[in-house]
Amino acid sequence: MTLEFEKLTDSLEKMAHSAARRQQESDALLAAALTQLRRYAVSWERLERCLERAVAETNEKFFRAARPIAATEPLDQGIPAPDCPPEALLIASDGSQIMPDRHGEFLYYLINVGLIIYEHGYGRSPQTITYPTLGFPKPAPTTETEAVDEDAFVANSGAISVRRDMAEIGALADTVWEWRRGIQPLLAILDQRLLYWPIGSSGGADSQEAIQAWLAAMKKMQDAGCLLAGYIDRPGKSSVMTLLATLQIEESGFDLASLTEQRDWSGPNDADLYGRILQPGERSPVFIDISHHNRRFAEQDPALEVCFFYLNPGKGIARVDIPRWVAEQPAAVATTHGLLYDQCQILGDYPYVLTRADEIAVVGRREQEELEHRIALRMQDYGLAGSITGKQQAKNFARSDKTRHE
Repeated sequence: MTLEFEKLTDSLEKMAHSAARRQQESDALLAAALTQLRRYAVSWERLERCLERAVAETNEKFFRAARPIAATEPLDQGIPAPDCPPEALLIASDGSQIMPDRHGEFLYYLINVGLIIYEHGYGRSPQTITYPTLGFPKPAPTTETEAVDEDAFVANSGAISVRRDMAEIGALADTVWEWRRGIQPLLAILDQRLLYWPIGSSGGADSQEAIQAWLAAMKKMQDAGCLLAGYIDRPGKSSVMTLLATLQIEESGFDLASLTEQRDWSGPNDADLYGRILQPGERSPVFIDISHHNRRFAEQDPALEVCFFYLNPGKGIARVDIPRWVAEQPAAVATTHGLLYDQCQILGDYPYVLTRADEIAVVGRREQEELEHRIALRMQDYGLAGSITGKQQAKNFARSDKTRHE
């Protein structure tokens, strides 16, 4: 053991003291937010008036809030889970990846998508499918030497993550389309937000292409007549908190910039707020996500605009993203709510179909070793041999049960 814990004693004490202080500050802010929420829970005209002014007078790239989709559900009340339909079809997908390792024997990446088809109410075992994709450096077509930019290949981890996301929603949309004339209702579920935006996106051509592919997959599922949900465990958004903050916009001296400032501490968010309100099984009202990203979605097709609600699956709070084509139909929202809560009761607090999709998508260490063994065998057929770097050799040795002096 090389970590000398006694040298961290002072830091651990400071860390705990800081966390306690932040919790006290968070509790005070949360209490004020709850008071505000209950006071204006049905003040629909004021909520809309303040939101319209905030949208008009703030920087649209940084203002992110929530708008109630209808003036029918008080903001401070939970909506109980409805009964599930006796029969339904749930299709869920998730993905994993192995990133390129410049110190490994061969350069490659792997994307593996797991997909599950669950027939609710039939008592049959779910069907599972995987879609693996192997990526590798390819010869440069414009050079006589066919040189490969291996550094660029290794550094392209962001693009690989985007490809995994596209593979997840693409496989989901294709499968939904195949099953569109089967059991109804049909609920498609992703293990991430629906308001997709490539991480670290600069708005370049590749990012725009990915967003268009995402929207096309959503549209395909709408055309298939299915319900669609993105399930986010332990969400961090503060859109409803920002909505409450806009209620002060008409007060003298209000600082508009405060609505677009990025918080630099872990203060209360929407999940904290609705964690004080929602009982197990209950959901919040449905909100429209106000952001310049979602505006892009709505401009492409109003039905693709992303809405959301918060759900208490039993412990903690999850966020459920739904497209507007679902959000505008109370019966569709109720079906999505009921099926997701039912799924969360199978294993506890998280949808069973997403747990299984993740399970079949993840590539374990032994599977990775077998894959690399098969890569090595195929390389030998072409007279090629790989080798790990000295750095990796040293790491492997140091992390084994032996030492250099044994």
